[in-house]
Amino acid sequence: MTSFQPHKVVLFDHDGTVVDSEIVALKSAWKLTAEVVCEFPGARHYDLPDFIKHFAGKPYREILGQIYADAPMALAEADIQRLVLEEEDRAIDHLSIDAKPTEGTPAVLEELCDRGIEFALVSNSSLRRLKACLAASELMEYFGDRVFSAADSLPVRRPKPLPDVYLYAAQCLNAEVSNCIAVEDSISGVKSAVAAGIPMIVGYVGGTHITEDERSDRVSVLRSAGVHCVIEQMSELIPLL
Repeated sequence: MTSFQPHKVVLFDHDGTVVDSEIVALKSAWKLTAEVVCEFPGARHYDLPDFIKHFAGKPYREILGQIYADAPMALAEADIQRLVLEEEDRAIDHLSIDAKPTEGTPAVLEELCDRGIEFALVSNSSLRRLKACLAASELMEYFGDRVFSAADSLPVRRPKPLPDVYLYAAQCLNAEVSNCIAVEDSISGVKSAVAAGIPMIVGYVGGTHITEDERSDRVSVLRSAGVHCVIEQMSELIPLL
């Protein structure tokens, strides 16, 4: 792995990267989807492992679009909006209890604080969801107001893989994009960081939503998407800074 100097700001993804939230949220979404297909037939069926594999890191609106891609009739926008809000409420109920930091993350954040390295959270999730997760995982004190949401922080919702939330975070932090490092676990997140022009992108594959069998494939996919190196333990980030 190559060490890049200097990195003034570390920009962390949230779900599956800083907080091990993916399985909790995806189980909740999968249960809701089972109810949805009873109300609106024609959806593509996924068992829970496949649901987690296919939809980790994706907003529920996109999930609905994919599972109903081959349905005879598309879901009405009013129904989509209602279901997206329902998924959000249910996920937050579960995450506010069960969200935990990914292994080693609190110690890494503590070391970044000790070194005076600035860092922030850059996510597709809503601020409401992020704050619930950070509170449950006891990470709120590390991030404070340095939390940026593609759903809420931008004038218009522009989720990853679009670069807007990364560019906005860098602007708010008075940081040059050329001095940033991104830490991401998903293809869409990596593509967002690449599009933003971030010069070093670290892929993280330590979340519990990535099984041992899937890990090598995920590493290859993340490398193809544009990461410069891949870590399995968050502690491996420190030598790169």
